[in-house]
Amino acid sequence: MATRKIDLALHEEAALKSSTARLSIYAAAFLIALKTGTGWLTASISVWASLLDSVMDIFSSMLNYFAVRIAARPADEDHLYGHGKIESLAGLFQALVIGLSGTFLIWEAARRLIRPHPTSAELIGIGSMIIAIVVSVALVMRLRRVARQTDSPALSSDALHYATDIYINLGVLGALAATVFTGWLWLDPVVSIVIAVYILWSAASVGYESINILMDRRLPEDVDERVAVIVSRYRNQGVLGFHDLRTRRSGSHKFVDLHLEVQRDKTFEEAHAITVTVIRAIETELSRTRVQIHTDPAG
Repeated sequence: MATRKIDLALHEEAALKSSTARLSIYAAAFLIALKTGTGWLTASISVWASLLDSVMDIFSSMLNYFAVRIAARPADEDHLYGHGKIESLAGLFQALVIGLSGTFLIWEAARRLIRPHPTSAELIGIGSMIIAIVVSVALVMRLRRVARQTDSPALSSDALHYATDIYINLGVLGALAATVFTGWLWLDPVVSIVIAVYILWSAASVGYESINILMDRRLPEDVDERVAVIVSRYRNQGVLGFHDLRTRRSGSHKFVDLHLEVQRDKTFEEAHAITVTVIRAIETELSRTRVQIHTDPAG
């Protein structure tokens, strides 16, 4: 019964992650259409920089959509630990693509600094950026909420992308407004360079986190502490402690592996029952966690 409830909860989480990833694709498509028209009308390099970022966003969102669907597949004969790491692979690939786009933006903005290019229809651009900011803020709030709820690396990565969009659009908005009042042509490419540097920093952050998960980096120390607290509750049942605790993460799922020290005077059946109880307790208190325990006689 407990296993069925867990499976049902995982199915609901997978559906929520999938619908949220799909929403980000729709939002990115809208922003691309909006910024394409604005870019042609204003001839602003910072608007084109923002457009390129949105193109990267829809690419990333589509990648995440398929990644979370694949990650939701149950374990099979070839993938005994499930398919969760596809989310981290998607994040790493996104980081590489975003890094390349940031490098291109710096090159294009530097060229505009050498040969200034006037902008036009700035008021239309300002209105478009305000709309883009509102859409991005609403989407980031949804992505962050679902990412926290499901502990999804892919959706966390998506939320970071669109949070970056907010700052980028604010920068473009400021550049267009300043150009209207000052006529400084150099301001537009300078803002583009700032945007590109921020994009590169974001790509590095996403890539670093994805590599850590792919390299099976241990979970935060507070997970170890919670496991220790849970195990200590069963001392009166013959549990003396534990050792060789290992933790890792794969997508939204966490894995805990340890050796449980049980009094050696316990029968095989008693030791097994205690071990199963400890496993269920850890999996209940640490959501989306799979626990494997080897029982050692001690004392």
